[in-house]
Amino acid sequence: MLKEIVITEQPVSACVPLDFPLTLCCKAQAPAMLHYQWFQWWEHSCKEIPGGNQPDLHIVARQTQLYVCRISDQHQGTVFSQWVKVKVINNLPKGFVPPSWQGEPLIVTQPESVHVTSQHPVQLHCCALGIPAPQFQWYLNGNCLAKKRRQQIQIKTVKPTDCGSYLCCVSNVHGERWSESADITLGGEDVQTSQKSSVSPGRRQPEVYFAAGKVALLIGNNSYLNHPNLLAPMVDVWELSILLRSIGFCVISLVDVTHTEMLITITQFLHLLDRGAYGLFYYAGHGYERSGRNYMVPIDAPQPYKPENCISVQKILQKMQDRKTALNVVLLDTCRKWYNSDCSLSKVYPLKPWGNTVYGFATCENSEAYEVQDGEFSSGIFVKYLKKHILKEKKVTHMLEEVLEDIGRDPLVTGKQVMEIRHSLNEPRSLTDPICTSGSDCLRRINWEQKNEMPKQAIQFSCGVEVELRFQKVFSNLTHTFARLTSVPSHLTDIRVILCKSSEMAELSLTSSCRPHYLDSLLALSSDGEEADSMLRLHGLQKCQNDIILKIDLHYSSLEASTRFQETMHHTIPKPWIARLLSGKDATSVCKVNEAGATLHDHMTTKPTPLTTNSSDNKPPAHRLDNAGRMPCSAQSKSCSEPEENDESDIFTLQTTSDKKESFCTVRTDKK
Repeated sequence: MLKEIVITEQPVSACVPLDFPLTLCCKAQAPAMLHYQWFQWWEHSCKEIPGGNQPDLHIVARQTQLYVCRISDQHQGTVFSQWVKVKVINNLPKGFVPPSWQGEPLIVTQPESVHVTSQHPVQLHCCALGIPAPQFQWYLNGNCLAKKRRQQIQIKTVKPTDCGSYLCCVSNVHGERWSESADITLGGEDVQTSQKSSVSPGRRQPEVYFAAGKVALLIGNNSYLNHPNLLAPMVDVWELSILLRSIGFCVISLVDVTHTEMLITITQFLHLLDRGAYGLFYYAGHGYERSGRNYMVPIDAPQPYKPENCISVQKILQKMQDRKTALNVVLLDTCRKWYNSDCSLSKVYPLKPWGNTVYGFATCENSEAYEVQDGEFSSGIFVKYLKKHILKEKKVTHMLEEVLEDIGRDPLVTGKQVMEIRHSLNEPRSLTDPICTSGSDCLRRINWEQKNEMPKQAIQFSCGVEVELRFQKVFSNLTHTFARLTSVPSHLTDIRVILCKSSEMAELSLTSSCRPHYLDSLLALSSDGEEADSMLRLHGLQKCQNDIILKIDLHYSSLEASTRFQETMHHTIPKPWIARLLSGKDATSVCKVNEAGATLHDHMTTKPTPLTTNSSDNKPPAHRLDNAGRMPCSAQSKSCSEPEENDESDIFTLQTTSDKKESFCTVRTDKK
């Protein structure tokens, strides 16, 4: 039992615009009745606030003030809360603070670059609104300055070691914002001499680059509704997603998506990018190019293609640049042929020369990209070699050049496929560069993983049988669900557990073009080695409108009776994260916590029925595309030409397809 006053909720400081309505809150517990009184610091003394005798103090912020709350009881016990400061920012532009503002950091004043010609003092300043008042953390060249945690930093005498790019991270419980970069540069002969003398002759200290975050979107279109199917995109996306996660990327991976789904996914991917982040976009599937403009073909594109059925790659790149990222990498694993000479060109605008863009084309202009089938597994030639080099700690363009050289030595595609690299990268940035971490960055990463993982679930039937449900995410829109018997009563025998899809998931299975036998091959690759008594594939998760209902049938016999029994349980899994993301309900931030979690709600019915088996979809096997009579590609790749254009209009029309023949490779192409 409490014997004295204990404050359970302290008031918090805030930084708000002029005339902003604000509530300060202080709560306490004690064995006797409590009395509250608020005070403010006014003209060098503490003044009692009339009417401020409640736990909540409602004010309209008109000037910067200090506040404190006194809590007392009838036994003359008294305690004071912590002092809090309500800082008021004047002269903000009209509409600067949105009506829906909930207290997340809003940067008001950005730090400005400074150049000094001698060793002068320098001050950088960053100001932000926030409830609670935001905290500040400064970084120099991506390295955290542990003692620089105020709105401003002062350097009394600028030295060469103080020069570089400064960023300020502003954060509170609602999130974080990064300031614009500010450079401190130092001129003069004395500075150059000092810089030269600090490095040993003949040696150059390597510069370390950091990413504010890493986000990748991988799309693989395998199964087309109206066009020849492909073999490898699904496996290629799966292998790349594993490699990218290992170097810190938050990965969205989708297979077999429609035009609308691709557009929405790309839009949400762009929302996840932020200043200083590394963005990577990979696409494998049907595609084409004309006059330097590249287009991706969704799985629902009709025959023949129409302009509105394809998606411009250059448009995506421009939007990535608009997010002020530090590195943009676009990897296209598609053909680059053009067969419709009657279609007029669309308007083209130049990309911004920010020196942060890398294109990696699986093949050169006017050529085709190939796949290789090894037994039951397939892989694109491009990814076959990309996955050997992508984890290397070297400049992205140098890494891609090694991929190019390996492809050139492959006898299967000699004279058929030559990779091409275009870039404007003016810094030696690598996909393996470390992430500029803070406490909130760690939370962001943990919450991202929580969104994409579902814990094991234990289920108990009324007969005493216990079943464990396990979920294995293969792609963002495809999950394997496993059921395993973990406890069986001694009087039961011949037990069988069967996972079944709900009616909604069954409808999604009919509309989805994922072919089960390809997924079976992928299942063998992605298996974690645990045994299971039943498996259910949930694909097309991006299409879910509601929570997922799993039906679990348990069939068993009893030694005490000759009857065979069946029990059925229905489990509700919250609407998949990818479905919420594509609906816009979970796209505001990577670090938003998944409140729904992975809780399952059980509903059970018991009835004796004949034993039935869980049927699977049966579809015809995929056929290979033929590729005899190709148009040869150039012997050399363009390795360092800068991307020059951006397509602002929709896509061209592409005509029908035809097949060609090759004994070892499959070509990703569409022919007139």
